[in-house]
Amino acid sequence: MVTAMNRRALCAAALLLVVAYPALGGSAQSKNSKNRKTAPEVFRATAKVSTDTAGGDAHLSIEVDRYTPEGDVQTMQKALQSGGSAAFVEALRKAPAAGRLKVSDRTFTIRFARERPVPNGRVISLVIDSPVYFVGGGVPDAKPRAGYDVAVVKLEMDSSGVGRGTIAAAARVKPGGESGVEVEDYASEPVKLVSVFRNVS
Repeated sequence: MVTAMNRRALCAAALLLVVAYPALGGSAQSKNSKNRKTAPEVFRATAKVSTDTAGGDAHLSIEVDRYTPEGDVQTMQKALQSGGSAAFVEALRKAPAAGRLKVSDRTFTIRFARERPVPNGRVISLVIDSPVYFVGGGVPDAKPRAGYDVAVVKLEMDSSGVGRGTIAAAARVKPGGESGVEVEDYASEPVKLVSVFRNVS
C-alpha cells in the first residue's frame, strides 16, 4: 500500500526540477535545445484509473507546443516561495500556454512544461492549470476539493520515444520540505500512465 509519505514523494518528483531547482532544469533544457528540437511533440498514454467503487482506463493525448523558458520558471518559483500555493497557481495561469492535455472530449491547458536529459532518455514534467477528473471506462468524476487547483504529469521517456509516467490529477503545490516544494495529491495515490509513446510524424 502506498503511504501518504510515499505518495507525496512520488508526486513531488514531478516538480523538483520544475520549481525547486530551476537553474538545473533550465540548464538541461538549454542543452536539449542546442542538440535537438523536441517541441512541438505529442505523446499518447493510457491512465489506469481506479476508485473505491469503480475502475477503468482513460486514453490521454499530451500535446507540448513549447517548453517553458527560464524566466517563467523563476516567476513561478518566486510566487510559490512568497505567496504559497495560491500565488503559484495565479502565476501559473498567467503564463503562456505550453500545450494541451486531452482526455476523451475534454481539453486542459498545460502552462508549465520542462524536460531534462537522463541516461538513455529524458524526464518531462508538466503542470496543468486545473484539476483533471477522469470520465469514461466506468470511472465517475471526482468531487472537486478546495485548494487542489492543478494537475501534475511526469513522463519518463527512453531514447526510442517509449516510456511510462504518473499523473497527480488534482494536486496542491506549496513551499516546504527538504526540497522547498511539497506536492499533495487529492487521490490516495498518483494515477499510473502506461503505454506511453511519442508520436512519430
